[in-house]
Amino acid sequence: MDMDASAYIAEQIPLLRQLHAQLALPPTALADDTARIDAAVRAAIVSVVRGREDEVAVWEARIADGKRALAGLARAVGEKGRSVINANRRDSEPEGPQALPAQHERLVEQTAELEVVYNERLAQIEALRAELEKLSVLLGPPFELPAPLTPIPGLAVPARKPRPSVAATLPPPVNLAPTINKRTSGRRASAFHAPVPEPEPPKLEAWLDVGEDVQAALLSALEKATEERDARLRTLEMCFNDLIWYRAELDLPPFEQLQPELRPPRSEEERPGAHLRYEVLLEHVISLNPVKAGSFGDEERDIEGMEEVEPEVGLINWADALLQLWMEEKETRDEQIQSLYERIEPLWDRLNVEQEYIDSFTERNVGSGLGSIQAYEEELQRMLEKRKASLSDFVINVRKEIAQLQDALLLSDDEKAEFGAYIDDEYTEELLSAHEEEATRLRSELEASSIHLARVKEWLTLKADEEELERSAADPNRFKKRGTAMLQEERMRKRVEKRKPKIEADLLASLPAWEEEHGRPFLARGQRVIDVIEDAIAAKEAAKEAKKRAKLGLGPTAPAKGRATPAVGNRSQPPTLRKRELPTPCPTGSTSKRPRPLGSRIPSGSTSRSVSTRSVSGMGRSVSSSTTRSVSGTTHAMRHVEETPTASAARRFGAPAGSRVNALVPRQQERADVFKTPGKTPGRTPRKSFKPRRSIAGGLLAGRFVLDEADEDDDMF
Repeated sequence: MDMDASAYIAEQIPLLRQLHAQLALPPTALADDTARIDAAVRAAIVSVVRGREDEVAVWEARIADGKRALAGLARAVGEKGRSVINANRRDSEPEGPQALPAQHERLVEQTAELEVVYNERLAQIEALRAELEKLSVLLGPPFELPAPLTPIPGLAVPARKPRPSVAATLPPPVNLAPTINKRTSGRRASAFHAPVPEPEPPKLEAWLDVGEDVQAALLSALEKATEERDARLRTLEMCFNDLIWYRAELDLPPFEQLQPELRPPRSEEERPGAHLRYEVLLEHVISLNPVKAGSFGDEERDIEGMEEVEPEVGLINWADALLQLWMEEKETRDEQIQSLYERIEPLWDRLNVEQEYIDSFTERNVGSGLGSIQAYEEELQRMLEKRKASLSDFVINVRKEIAQLQDALLLSDDEKAEFGAYIDDEYTEELLSAHEEEATRLRSELEASSIHLARVKEWLTLKADEEELERSAADPNRFKKRGTAMLQEERMRKRVEKRKPKIEADLLASLPAWEEEHGRPFLARGQRVIDVIEDAIAAKEAAKEAKKRAKLGLGPTAPAKGRATPAVGNRSQPPTLRKRELPTPCPTGSTSKRPRPLGSRIPSGSTSRSVSTRSVSGMGRSVSSSTTRSVSGTTHAMRHVEETPTASAARRFGAPAGSRVNALVPRQQERADVFKTPGKTPGRTPRKSFKPRRSIAGGLLAGRFVLDEADEDDDMF
């Protein structure tokens, strides 16, 4: 049984005295040995205590380093790390202190747990950064490369010098080798050499910030970049869709044979060979998505061959530049075809070409290819040759057209007589050219004033109806009429009261701007329309005032002075054709007469003609009118057709021209329906293959724009 140190020393002191006696040592020697024993015991105790203190210090250093590393790792991980730290704080407040090795083991487990989270999060973030870097390079500014991850210091402590051992501080022991007993040597050695754990060298680590906020920021940036990529890809697909359609519409050859002016210049390449690669890609896509000329552009269809295509900035810019070049080329060719058509159209009308042939020709030559242009040029040449073969008939037909245009423009007899070549019977090429120039001038004038003319004719009809109602009201036998006649009269009265003031207000508001723009008064039958309307309004007010004064028994007021009609210049016309030396021609069987005042009625025996116009799309109004004019047949008799002047805006590039049933659109939409840049705005108008538009005068003379009688009661304002 082990005994304590004091009992052991007490047991050994008698033995020490015997040894001293045997050695005949002085009494002071025993005191010295006893002092040495006390010093050795104290040194052994201090050595053991200090050794354990060093061991505790090592564990505390390990725990401190572990806590610092765990804190840095927790900050790097984010919310998950904070939850672990909070749990560790709760566990560090038990009723009794926890052993240091257990604390260290718990820190190691928590660190290992967070390291797993850290490594997984770091792998995810690195994958996000790699994808974002790829998209940033693809999309360019403002999509920048992701910033590098921010390092979080591991908070490692600096290297510490180990505490010196107690044995090193003690004086060297006395050599007791001769007196050492084998029984005590082992005990003495173990007492001076207690095991002390060596402290681990501190780890200097830096964790990267992989918290939830960093991951969320990368996800948000990646989502925006992905949305932008998808949007650019859709734009590129729409652009390729348009390029496929324009390629077919223009009947362009492959890029190897394409004119340089129809390709973006190679000087704009972002790197050598880029445009060649883009051309190969577009050729491949076109080969997989064939389109026929004259077809509608399907905006919604999926394009094959775009699966592996990325919306590079250079590719998008190249496609946009190419599309712009092809759109401009189509516009140029369309204008060229339209110009040819406008020269052919009067020839078709004057040569009485069958409508079936016209429709067939326009359908065969749909599109904007060079073949269509050549076909129109050949058709123009053929019509000119036919015109030469029948010069006299051609002059007569042009005169009929001129007469119709003059009637549509409400020209007076004096204004008609200003074209002196009309009565020339010597049919020459010069005479035909003069007639064609006059017809062209009248067509242009009709284009410029068609809307106002329709309103003037409407006003004339309403004014005539108003006069008819006044005569009917003064007729003592009006109540003897049948019920149907009374009903029609009431309907006419409501129509006049509703529409006439509106038309007057509209004409008085719009005609001054027209006169200022064209630098001349707006005339109808030789009189200024504004003056006639104002005089009619003043006369109506004067009649009301006179009737009112008559009821009150008052005398009539002084008559108002007549309006001084300003001098009216001639309409725009070649000076050589303004005056005639011969009397004003009149058709056979009719007599010359003075110009009829605007708004006056025509004798009941004259032939009447209805002139109507359909509603003009986009203008918000529908006009209809009927005028009457005395006509009799002669060699140069005029054809009577229903006329409808419409605005020059009432023509659509994409509508079939030969069929003469073009839909009417306002001028500001005319160009946008065909040459709108694809992919820029939602809800684009579908593309339509180009067909020449028929002129307003051509449609008028063909009698195609006619309203039903029921439509005339619609309010056009």
